[in-house]
Amino acid sequence: MGNFKIGAKLSGSLVIAVIISFFICMSINAVCQILFTKNEGYTAYVYTDESDDPVDQWEYTFTDPDGDGIDNGVDEKKAYYDKLELYQVKTYNRQSNLSGSGMAVYLVVSQILCGILVISFASSSTYKRGFKDSNLVRIGHIKLDKLKGFKIGLIANIPFFALFILLIVCKLGLAPDLRLTLYSYLNSFIQPIIYLIGGCSDKITISELNAVQYVLLFLVQFIVPTVCGIAYMIGFKEINLSEKIMYQKKEK
Repeated sequence: MGNFKIGAKLSGSLVIAVIISFFICMSINAVCQILFTKNEGYTAYVYTDESDDPVDQWEYTFTDPDGDGIDNGVDEKKAYYDKLELYQVKTYNRQSNLSGSGMAVYLVVSQILCGILVISFASSSTYKRGFKDSNLVRIGHIKLDKLKGFKIGLIANIPFFALFILLIVCKLGLAPDLRLTLYSYLNSFIQPIIYLIGGCSDKITISELNAVQYVLLFLVQFIVPTVCGIAYMIGFKEINLSEKIMYQKKEK
């Protein structure tokens, strides 16, 4: 019962970590979009005064303005509609996709920040629990359980295991197919890892995942239990990491 209580409380903390991680990922993505993408062209829509729906539309790049396959540097379609007073042409910038070095920076930086966040959330309570249990075991009040931190982590991670089961349900066709992106945002503290497993695609759906991807998505759900297990044993051994770090800095 004690493990369940601690795990349930930690589960609530992880939900907060998910919310914070979501905004971290969105912020890093926005910065990377600014730094590593560029305007590659426009999408044009043709409207009339009598209708709110476009009567024509097309995409064009700077090298092929009107999308006709001829690189002549002239948007002939837009010029045609501009001559007709009944029509209005509105253009909207179209950005290139985040890829290559930009994608790598996004994945690494956002996962490092989210990783630090989830480790701090997951390890704090289990470290303190391990520190307290060290004294209780020493005086014989409780028995040593080296897996106690890991068990607490498993309980805390139950909501996220439930989300993984939802993936299986969708794969079996028992629920509507969803994009993996939605699942990754519900696991925002490991969103970059999930995005990488999904092939860095915003369009891939749950039904399109293969067996290897499902295994990897299942294994990453043990990150929190593993962190909790390690933190508990560090606390149980009464190791003060902050003091060790400060001591090493003083030695230098």
